[in-house]
Amino acid sequence: MKTFLIKTLGCKVNSYESEFIRNILLDNDYMEVEDHADICIINTCTVTNTADNKSKQVINNIKKNNPNSIVVAMGCFCQFKKDNILDYIDADIIVGNKYKSKILDLLNEFEKNKKRIIKFDDMEKSIFEDMEIKKYVHHHRAFIKVEDGCNNFCSYCIIPYVRGRVRSKDFNKCIMEINDLSLSGVKEIVLSGIHTGQYNSDGKRLSDLINKISENELIKRIRLSSVEIVELDEKMMEIIKNNNKFVSHLHIPLQAGSDKVLKLMNRRYDKKYFKEKCDEIRSYRKDIALSTDVIVGFPGETEDDFKETLDFCREIGFSKIHVFPYSDRSGTVASRMENKIPGNIKKDRVHRLIELSNTLEKEYFNKFINHEVEVLIEELKDGYYYGFTDNYIPLKLKGDYKINEIYKIKLTKEDINFDMN
Repeated sequence: MKTFLIKTLGCKVNSYESEFIRNILLDNDYMEVEDHADICIINTCTVTNTADNKSKQVINNIKKNNPNSIVVAMGCFCQFKKDNILDYIDADIIVGNKYKSKILDLLNEFEKNKKRIIKFDDMEKSIFEDMEIKKYVHHHRAFIKVEDGCNNFCSYCIIPYVRGRVRSKDFNKCIMEINDLSLSGVKEIVLSGIHTGQYNSDGKRLSDLINKISENELIKRIRLSSVEIVELDEKMMEIIKNNNKFVSHLHIPLQAGSDKVLKLMNRRYDKKYFKEKCDEIRSYRKDIALSTDVIVGFPGETEDDFKETLDFCREIGFSKIHVFPYSDRSGTVASRMENKIPGNIKKDRVHRLIELSNTLEKEYFNKFINHEVEVLIEELKDGYYYGFTDNYIPLKLKGDYKINEIYKIKLTKEDINFDMN
């Protein structure tokens, strides 16, 4: 029996695609191992320079340490560097963000011809690459890729160039996949995409998809991996207000708390709009968790601009802030901007914003101590049960629980798994 391993870098869309590949290989009598496999697959990321470097390092280390293996490199880093990919990595099969679903065909072709395969598609013209997962091998929350691509072209972002334009999975195929997953025991669905809020299948939008999923009695929770503030339209607000399967957590990227910097970033809102939408959300769900992404050290960001971001994050009261130092991506508008911020200043700002995030996170978690919460148990490790509440508080519990079941508990400070954050 041939063995395989998969290394996944980057976002939840990559995680979904890797899970699809895992299922395909397992269904065709391959065996998954942790190292020294016959087939080594690396699903890469290119969102920052750090992601690029990690992708290169993982691929080349695996090739070096597994000289007799078939090494497959795929994904965003490969797509970004497609014109001279062999200058960066050594792999036997190299594809971008198309052909991931053809993994068996690619492996068979390589084993037959023993020649390196390099295949890339024009992502601007690419259609949605259908994949379907019937079960999750290692997880009890199921990520479902319902959308791919982005049309926004934020000035710092390379993703529209490597993922292509917005395209969506057929509505009925989404529902069938989720029905299959619910029959496998999945209780929580996480709808994912590069720009999930742009989902549109023949006029059916994200709100229609959520409402339809809600009719499945086996699905207890519906979550979004991320959504833009401008995509929370009236129908989505109705879901937040009235749909009791939709969790009390939204991840809404802010990226900057300065109107000047937001404009330079080509974001499509200002602080006033963002704050009004957050206030409206909380008018429907007072204690909802709102997490976010923020980029610090964007070209032209002054100390006053950064302090404005700090103040705005405090004002919104995020439950968590994912902090990223600005990273130049060649080919983007921002890479050609002047007034680049020195690395030591970016590092200092990252540290300060992470400190604020830690403070806000503890303040949010502490609000629920001595209150009843519901937790989905996902893992048993070293005598503790691990899981998340619907508003994404990570818990570490002692007691008598079952994996993949939802329990109501009275939360204590000792139950909160601060090590997760």
